[in-house]
Amino acid sequence: MLKQDRQRIIMALLNSSNTSSMTTVDIAKQVKVAPMTIRRDLKELSDIGLLTRIYGGASLIVEKTTTEKRELQKSAKREIGYEIARLVKPKMTIYLGAGTTVFASLDFLPKNEMVQYITNSDLAFHYLVNKDMDVVLTGGAYHKTTNEFVGTIAENSLSNYVFDIAFISTNGIWENSATTSHFSEGNVQKAAISRSKHVYVVCDHTKFGKADRFSFLSLNDATGIITDSGIPTADLKYYSQFSNIIVRKKRKK
Repeated sequence: MLKQDRQRIIMALLNSSNTSSMTTVDIAKQVKVAPMTIRRDLKELSDIGLLTRIYGGASLIVEKTTTEKRELQKSAKREIGYEIARLVKPKMTIYLGAGTTVFASLDFLPKNEMVQYITNSDLAFHYLVNKDMDVVLTGGAYHKTTNEFVGTIAENSLSNYVFDIAFISTNGIWENSATTSHFSEGNVQKAAISRSKHVYVVCDHTKFGKADRFSFLSLNDATGIITDSGIPTADLKYYSQFSNIIVRKKRKK
C-alpha cells in the first residue's frame, strides 16, 4: 500500500471515530501494518497540521471558531486586507469568501462606487450592511463554527452571478493546493471560483506548508495568492512556481 493511500485511510478512520481519536495499535490493526509504520505516518500528518499526536495515538484537530481565528495574525491580516481593497475597482462584482483574513479587508473596501459584494459569510454581510454598502448574502445551511452558509442553496445562489474577482480563504496551502476543513465549505468556494474571471487565494504566511482535510483548488488555477510580508523567502520562492504571489511591503516608520 502506498503511503498516501495509507494516510488517507488513517484520516478516514479518525473521522469515523466517535471521539475523533484512536490508538496507534488500533489504527495499525485496521490498516494491517506495523505500529511503527503508523507512528511515522502520524508524525507526518501531525507535521502538516492534520492531526494532533496524543499519548499512544492521535486525535483530529478541532477547527477554531471565527472568534478565535480573528485573534490570530491581526497585523498580517490587515496587510492582506489593504491588498484586497486595492484590487477592487468601480462597477465590479466581488465575491468575498468566509474567513477572518477576508473579514480583515472590510474596513478598506471601496464604498459607493457601484461595487456589489456577494458573500456566504454571515459576519461579513452584517458588517457591510452596517456600513451601508451594496452586499448580498447567499443563504444556505448555517455552519456555526465558521459563521458561514454552505450547501446547495448557497452554491445555487452563486451560480446566478459572474464575478470580476473572487477572494477565497483557505485553512492551509499544501504543495499545489488550497485546503479547507469541511467538504461543504470547499464546494461553496468551488461554486464561486467557477463563476469568477479572477481568483485570489488569501492567507497569512503561517498557512504555507499546512494542510487541512480537503483540497478545493489547484494554485495553478488561481490568478494569485495574497499574503503578508512575514512570508519566509523559501516559501515565497517555492510557491511562486504555482501562482503569482502578492505581498504587501511593510511601510518604513
